[in-house]
Amino acid sequence: MSTRQADKEEQWPSRGRGASALVWRAYETPWGEGMVAADEDGLRLVELPRVPAAPAASCDQHVTEVGASGSSSRRRAALESWAEALEEYFRGERLAWPAGDIPWDDLGVRPFEREVYEALLTVPPGETVSYGQLAEMAGHPRAARAVGSAMAANPIPVVIPCHRVIRSDGTLGNYGDDPDWKPRLLEHERCTLRARTLH
Repeated sequence: MSTRQADKEEQWPSRGRGASALVWRAYETPWGEGMVAADEDGLRLVELPRVPAAPAASCDQHVTEVGASGSSSRRRAALESWAEALEEYFRGERLAWPAGDIPWDDLGVRPFEREVYEALLTVPPGETVSYGQLAEMAGHPRAARAVGSAMAANPIPVVIPCHRVIRSDGTLGNYGDDPDWKPRLLEHERCTLRARTLH
């Protein structure tokens, strides 16, 4: 585990609420170890691996919990559930989450962001929409720029699939600190879907 992940119980100010103690748990991907965080209210953040490595040769998964000493059973259950779900995604066992599975109130997203995120959840895995198209889908046809801001503020990438949103000219655009994650995730979904059609 990298030093950035060590000793990871910390205070994180949620939107509109007081600070909450976050507990982080690692999950495995073919490109390295990511992190998922929860507090007493449930899921809060998803982090992708920061330095992608070569694809793992084994499908064995290993999850490590950090900062969880004395954490509540609710937090531990949330961490376990979401870490497993993310690993299922990266193993190709699932590629999407229904809107009903997202803990919207726990995430503290604003009404506009929720409308955009819920519209985005209807975009099939491996497919893309432009920021303008997503704005129309969410009922805000003139809000393409605000949709871009909502994508940048997405606290749970992969679960809310902001990698499926691209520029109107067909280029992929930005994606957090590592824009390579956008084509990587899209290709993962497309390869998984192609493999399913062969079975």
